[in-house]
Amino acid sequence: MITRISEFIHGRLGWCPMAAASRQEPVGGKAAVQPGRAMDAGPADKRAMPFSRLTFVVAGLSWIIAIVALPYLSETIPIHWNSYGEADGFASGPIGAFSFSALITLTAIFLTVAPKFDRWRYKFDDGGEISAIVILATVSMLLGLQVLILLSSAGVNLPLTVAISMLLGFFLIVVGSLMPYIPRNITVGFRLPWTIRDETVWKKTHEHGGPVLLLAGIVIVPGSAVAGAWAMPLAVGTLIVALLYVTIWSYRLSRAT
Repeated sequence: MITRISEFIHGRLGWCPMAAASRQEPVGGKAAVQPGRAMDAGPADKRAMPFSRLTFVVAGLSWIIAIVALPYLSETIPIHWNSYGEADGFASGPIGAFSFSALITLTAIFLTVAPKFDRWRYKFDDGGEISAIVILATVSMLLGLQVLILLSSAGVNLPLTVAISMLLGFFLIVVGSLMPYIPRNITVGFRLPWTIRDETVWKKTHEHGGPVLLLAGIVIVPGSAVAGAWAMPLAVGTLIVALLYVTIWSYRLSRAT
């Protein structure tokens, strides 16, 4: 399925990040990144740059949305929910609106900038365009969450728990499709002690775990529409089961390698 998606994108655009990543060969089991050259604008970095810029465009957009929505918000808006999707934490309109923008901005900065100062940055590939797309998808999901919550707080009648659960499902579909192509890095992916240590375990874990997350997303999207008030437990439970399965599978692989 993932291969077909890659071929479809390549046929329409003439280039697909998943196809490009699959052709990258590690040198001696490690990515060919030399000290002092992690920031070089090589081909992968040039392809990653538009996605990195879009990540911060999304972060900036979240502040604009918060400012525009502020006059229409109720006095308090939800900022925390329990496992059933019921709001159990609230903040005043301005604080609640801008707290989401702050979270989105800090997430964008942390995922994009902070890893470049990590002591491991010379040991692995920085993930190139695939990691940049995953980071963009993560920040975009948070923006979608902010929009849903602000619309609900402004009086728009939304099945919020269902919408949030479906948003998570679509996110897993996107990320699951990209997982098999993520090079070993310290920012995104199944960053487990044994996957970080071993290139082979990393590669096989992501090749196996990507479709698992993709399947979890496919289950969550229609399942949430049917589950109604139970959409959030369904989504969270499905995600936990998927992550536990991949973690155990990966650990057993590392022990056998």
